[in-house]
This record gives sequence, structure tokens and C-alpha cells, in this order.
Amino acid sequence: MIKNQKITAAAAAGIVCMMVVTACGSTGSTANNTNNRQVIEKQGKTITVIDTEPAAAASEVEVVKIDELKGIRGMDWLGEDKLIIDKINKNMKPVTIEGEERYPHNLYIRDLSTGEEKDEALLEESHDQGFGLLSPDKKHLFFKKHEENTARGFIMNVATRETAPIGDHIMLTSDGEWRDNESVIFPAITGNIYSSDVTGAAQLLAKTKKSINYNVKQVGTKVYYISTNNQLNVYDTETKDTKVLEKDVIWFIPSPNGQQYAVVKRTSETEMELSLLDAEMKPKQSIAKSTQVYGTSWSPDGSKLAYNVISEAGGVKGIYVADTVSGKTTPISVDVQYASDALRWSPSGKKLLTSTSVIEDNGYSFVTYLISFK
Repeated sequence: MIKNQKITAAAAAGIVCMMVVTACGSTGSTANNTNNRQVIEKQGKTITVIDTEPAAAASEVEVVKIDELKGIRGMDWLGEDKLIIDKINKNMKPVTIEGEERYPHNLYIRDLSTGEEKDEALLEESHDQGFGLLSPDKKHLFFKKHEENTARGFIMNVATRETAPIGDHIMLTSDGEWRDNESVIFPAITGNIYSSDVTGAAQLLAKTKKSINYNVKQVGTKVYYISTNNQLNVYDTETKDTKVLEKDVIWFIPSPNGQQYAVVKRTSETEMELSLLDAEMKPKQSIAKSTQVYGTSWSPDGSKLAYNVISEAGGVKGIYVADTVSGKTTPISVDVQYASDALRWSPSGKKLLTSTSVIEDNGYSFVTYLISFK
């Protein structure tokens, strides 16, 4: 366990000033707010301080502890004290790849409340499993069996462990999500977008002209996806019309209620920007700027955004949590330079899950961090 940390209002403000490329002001249609900035040069870094007072402020982020779990890759929350994890399964016979023996990765349940590492295997097999994503009601698990750089999807009933393949579709290893408790949405490597119910019965949802699409999301009748040229597209399942909404979009993340959107855009060759849009897709405020911004995740109540950043110079790395009401951003002191997956909030919004890979014994191993908030 990492030493507990508590961030007071004054300390949080001081830490925010250390962020080289994070901007809390607005851009686009509200660019007039840029006059309320002060630029300071310190130790070769340009620091932007925002003077504008927020119109309102939600509760501030306060970290009470960070738990470190070695040797596992956290996938999702089965409850406040239970995780779906990925780890190697030494009960299976190892296979030899490029002269080295390698055990398969399988998915497990870890109960954090027991304080023991007695993980319960969901489905033991010699095939690599990954991308464990639970339905909103936690009753079904959408996961994938990897086939080199592609995968096939499956849905498991968590209680009975009954597992159904999702048709015969080949898909990307790390894309797709639950639309509701009963169905998932995912892109196939053909570019077409499909939905499937929990029995694995898949149907074509949107036929596209692109060979590969990713970051597929659905809000109401609208299906959003990003094509390989970084175009954000929207397909209306009722009118069957497709429109290009924006260019240079890297990630598009609707809020839980679908009333606002987090968007990561490439603004230059060396910079990305995380911004908030309202329900009409109009800019609200800028949250962060850095060489890379990824792993963005909304808290269950939509009041906070967690994200990971990397700067070109390596000076700003790690996890941040932004208050979507005030725009205040809090850095989280955890040794995660490169998050392996999207950040995951617990059902209560009191905990945050992130995993990273580390070099260990001439190979790679995963470390998972569980960040608990007050």
C-alpha cells in the first residue's frame, strides 16, 4: 500500500500550478476567457495559471489511500470490493513462443474484502483472454479471446459461467462496450458495426465505408465512431444517415446520462486537448492539453473526469481527476506512466482503477492501482 495522501484545497491549487500543459479555461466559442490567464516561466517550464473563478464548484477530490496489486491487470469492478482481473494461469500447460515458455492469460474474480489473493477463475483454458467488461447490472461479462492482433468476442453469465460466442466476427482486441444490461456494441475489423444480445446473437447495426473503425459509442439512436483518418462520425439508426461531425478526433466519450461529451482532439503534431462539449456538441471548457491524453473515464454521476497524460518532454505524466463543474484538476500521486486500459470508476464513484505494465525479470508484468477517495 502506498502511503496515504490527503490533498487540501490550498495544496491542490499549488499542485495544479505545476501542471505544464493542463488548461482549465475554455476555448472555441468561449475564447474570451483566455484574457484571465497569467503565464509564468519557472525552471524552463511555462506554467499557465487560470484566474477565472468557476461559476460553481462540486466536491473537491481528496485521496485517502492507494493500494498496489502486483502481477494482475485490473479489468472492471464487480462490486466495491470485487474486481475482474487478468493474470497468467499456471494451471494450464505453457506454450513455447519464440523459444520461451508462456502461460495463457485468463480472467479471474478477486475479492478485496478478504485480504487474500485467492482468485477465482472464471473460465480456465489455454487460450489468452482479455478485455473483461461487465454489464451495468454486473450480471454478464463481455470478454475476448485473442488471436494475435485480433480477437473474437464472448459473453458470459457471471453467476452460471455459461459462455456464448458473439457470432463469428473478428474484432479489435480492445474496443466495444455495453449499450445496456442486455446488449453490447462493437466494430468488426471489416469496419461494420454490430450489436449482440447476451445470447451471442449478433446483428448488423451500421454498414460503413471505412475498413477499420474504433471508439464506438451509442447514445439513443445515434452511433458514434472514429474512422482511421481520425474523423468522428455519427450514424442515426432511425434515419440511416451518416455524418462527419469533426476531424482530428482521437477519443470521444459520452457522459453516463448522454448530456455532455468528453472529446480528445489532436491540435498539433505534438499536442492533444481534452475538452467538454454540451448536449448540442458545443464547446463548454478545456480540461487538459498534453502530447497524449488517454484513458478518459466519467465518474458514475458525471461530476468528474479521470484521464492520463504524457508530455513530450516527459515532465507531466500520470493520472488526473477533473471536476467537470468547476474545471479544477487534481493530480494523483501514483507511479503510472503508461496506463494499459481506460480508467475504471467503482459503482459508488469512490474508487478508481488503473493498470500499468512494468519490466520485470527481462519481461513485462502488470501492476494495478486502486485509488480510494474520501
